Parts: sequence; structure tokens; C-alpha cells
Amino acid sequence: MPPRYSRELTRPVVLGPKLKEQFRTSPCEHECPAGNSIQKMQALVEKGEFTEALRYLRAKNPFPGITGRVCPHFCMDSCNREKMEGCVNTRALERASADFAERGAVSMRRNPDTGKKVTVIGGGPAGLTAAYFLSLLGHTVTIYESAPMLGGVARYGVPNFRLPRDVVDREVGLVLETGVRARVNTRVGVDITMDEINQRCDAVIIATGVPAENSLPIPGAEKAVRAVEYLKATCLGQSVGSVGKKVVVMGGGGVAFDCAFVARRQGAEEVHVICLEEAGKMRAPAEDLALAAREGIIIHNSATMSGIRVENDAVTGAEYYDVQEARFDEKGQLTLVPVPGGEHVIDCDTVIFAVGMKTDLGFLGENAGGLELSPRRWIKVDGEQRTSREGYFACGDVSAGPASIARAVGDGRRAAFAAHAYLTGEQSRVWVLDDENHIVADDKMGSNVEPYVVKLEDIYGIAKVEEAQPQHTMECHCPKAFAELDGGLTREQAMLEAARCIHCGHCKSCGGCVDDCPGYVLELKPYAGGERPEVCYGDECWHCANCRTSCPTGAIGFRFPLRMQV
Repeated sequence: MPPRYSRELTRPVVLGPKLKEQFRTSPCEHECPAGNSIQKMQALVEKGEFTEALRYLRAKNPFPGITGRVCPHFCMDSCNREKMEGCVNTRALERASADFAERGAVSMRRNPDTGKKVTVIGGGPAGLTAAYFLSLLGHTVTIYESAPMLGGVARYGVPNFRLPRDVVDREVGLVLETGVRARVNTRVGVDITMDEINQRCDAVIIATGVPAENSLPIPGAEKAVRAVEYLKATCLGQSVGSVGKKVVVMGGGGVAFDCAFVARRQGAEEVHVICLEEAGKMRAPAEDLALAAREGIIIHNSATMSGIRVENDAVTGAEYYDVQEARFDEKGQLTLVPVPGGEHVIDCDTVIFAVGMKTDLGFLGENAGGLELSPRRWIKVDGEQRTSREGYFACGDVSAGPASIARAVGDGRRAAFAAHAYLTGEQSRVWVLDDENHIVADDKMGSNVEPYVVKLEDIYGIAKVEEAQPQHTMECHCPKAFAELDGGLTREQAMLEAARCIHCGHCKSCGGCVDDCPGYVLELKPYAGGERPEVCYGDECWHCANCRTSCPTGAIGFRFPLRMQV
């Protein structure tokens, strides 16, 4: 068989990981929990087409301005360029698409009303994403949220200096513009019962996250401040009182470090973070550790707290000990092996617990409303976010455990389309945006084959090494200690950074294969306003693989004839 080309997208794909024309793909797109069309976005940014890039992003993710700031960037960690001069800064390019696109130009259109009603319980990223797509598909959607504002962890769990509230306001507002109704300050199980909800709707999506915080069974634990409560109060501008001069945070994830950074900005002169993980194996993102080093946060690895010292009802110190081994069983029970003689004490004024979250499913009634749960009390779902109860779906942290906003977005989108199929019977392997930004089915684009993930070693004609564009980190000299630290990329920097993308596994129509074909089997043909290589004389292909070795993206695959395999 002559060469086959794995093509770049020409239409925004909403749902469909297996595409007929993309039988090869890149590590970044393979690892993205939100399923973003990363390469297409970067190709458009390279040409300065930020508005169209945003259209491709919002086809799958209603929150590119949010994830473009706080996503833990699994895509960048797997980027093939990381093995060269450094990964492409995909997260910054996603943010640039949201920042530099023409305001209001990317407007999704709602499909005709289906007459079906869906209730979404929880107004965080997963619930909002599910509501966004269900509303665009033509359903009447109502969100019930116990907090005073929508946004979930994006609004209440991420400090302003990482994610400004106006970004959250804008992107949540775009979800509401699709026709989604929201009932805030409404606790399901208290202000409205599940029986009432079941009577009012045809399907239910549970996206309540993990609202309950864990504690530690140690003396004085009742005097510890809970991390999420602390961050939420700070984000809402509520008074949390003075944290004092010395603060100790127990926990090694991103939430723990957010608490440490906030305490710094609230006047703490000395902040300690105690965590079970060894140095180099912490769950916190690398940029959090870099910021901690810049801000003088003291980290105690391979350790855990054993007690909180209290005098006259005030915290005076934190007791902790070194750990030589820590392991969890399948039910989440922790076993620790201490280091003999490894006990320590830190004098402090405040202790903050950031030791994990758990679900609170009491609103469902007895036995979690009949839903099957995991040993750690996450709601069990299948690959399409369906629960064990008909008409019920779950997405985000409530079904996956604490994860990223990008994961919540991916879960919410899958739940929406599974609910749509349940309500209407309409199913497709692929959903896309049409020219008017309506979501439509296009099963012809679908495939049953998992795409091959292209490695750097698969690309023979790779592009030259390019210099990465530096992001501008703000130095806050103004009185607003919570001003955004990351200045992002300029428009020009974004275009240069996007040009570094190799487009692994996707043809970028450079024509190198045509130039190097000794049998003149290939030609550049007009396509979608440009040109792309096509196989014009397949019967004359020598299977020499010159095209394959000259391809700078590894986008060409072969299926050799049987006579060549004997």
C-alpha cells in the first residue's frame, strides 16, 4: 500500500478520541485529560489566528482561560521537544488564545430544544462543563450549587495571584449565556430533596466534588485550620484572623503550597511545609516548588505531624517525626514506619491541615441513593461516566477522586454526551462544530482504531532546535499582594512559541515528502484554502519510505503489501 497521511483537523471536534484521518497523534494530545486539540490550536496561534484557536479550544473546554493558568500541564511533561531544548509551553499558548482572541467572536449556538430537563448537582468545573454541553445540545439544564457563586475549586480553591477572579467570572458567564440556569446557596438534601429533583428532571449529573476535608488523629487536631476552608475564606474576602508570624502546613500537594503562599501574603514571616513524600517525589507541581524556594518556604520531606501543642487555647507548636516508609492500602488506610529518634518540634502560631479530601454523599439518602461506590467512597462510573443507577451520571472528583480541573472538564463533557444519548437515543463516535458553531454528529469521521502515539525516535526529518520563549513573572511591588504573578506571553511571543511545535503525527503540508519522492507518486493538491500532499499514483509506489524519513512530523504510515512481507 502507498503511504497514508495522518491529517490535522479541519473542523473543531467536540468529542471523539478516535478519528479516521488521525491514526497517529502526539504525546501531548494523548495525555491531555480535557482532550484539547492542542496541535491545531498551536498551528493557529503560530499564524496569529487567536480567535480561531479559541474556537477549537472551546469546542472541548469552556474554560481555556482557567486551565491556561492553573492546569498541571500533563501535555508539557510528555512533549517530545522536552528531549531536545525544552517542551512547548502549551499551557501559556492556551491562555494566549483566550487572552488575545477577539472578545465575543467565539459564540457557541444552542441546538433546538429537546424538551428534556437535566439537573446538575455541583457548580464546579465538572458540573459547569456538563451543563455547558447539555445546554448546547438543546436540553434545559439547572445547576444546584451550595456556595454563593459558581466556579468550585477554580473560584474558591485557587488564590488570586494564580487565577484572577475576573477570568473565572468571564468563563462561568459564558456557560450561563448558553441558557444554563443556576440555583446558588441551595443545598441538595436540605433546601431541596432528591425526590423533588427526580420529579423535576429526566436525568441527573452528580458533580459535587470532594467537599469534606480529612483531618489527622493527633492531639490538638481540633485547633488546626482546614486548608480548603482557609483558601475559600481568602478568595471570598472574608476575615480569617491573623495567622501570626510562624505557620506550619501539613501536606505536600498543590493545595498545601497554595496555603503556604497565602499565609506568606497575609504576613507570616516563616512558613513550614511538612509532607510524607520524599524530595523529588512530591505531588505539588514543579512551579510550586520553584515559587516556594523563591519565597523562602521551608519544606520537611518524609515526615508527618504527631501533635499540635496548645497553651491557653492558642497554638504554640507543631510536633512531627521523620518517616522511613509510608504506604496506602486499597481502602486508603495509611501505614507509617517512623525513623527511630526522628522527633522534632516547630514553634508556630497556626497549623493548617491540607491532608486530603473526601466525598460527602449524604444528600443522596440512605446507601448513597443506590449508587455503587468504590472502597474510598467515590461514585463508580464506566468510561462514559454512567453510574449504576439508570439516568444518573457522575463526573469530576466525586467519581475520580481529587484530580485536576482539566480532568474535571473531560469528565463533564463525557457525562454530557452520555446523558444526551440516554435522553434522545442519538449517538455518534464523533461530534463536531458546524460552520455556525452548532454541535452536530459526524460518525463518518470516526474510527475504531486507537491512534499511535508518535515518539521522538519516530521522527527522522525533525525540525531544528528552537529557543523557548520565556514567560514574564511579575514582581509585585504594589500594595496588592495578591496581584497575578504570571504575566503570560505577549502576542508575538505566543506566535514564536507555537512555531516550536513539531506537530508529532499530524501532516503540516510542508511538501518535503513530495520533493523527496523518487517515483513522483506524490503531489501537492489544493485543499481547504491551501495545499496538502496527496498520493496520486499509488500503484507506482516503490515503498522506499523516502517520504517517511523526510517527514518532519512523523505523520506518514505504511501498510506494506503482503508480497513485501513474505
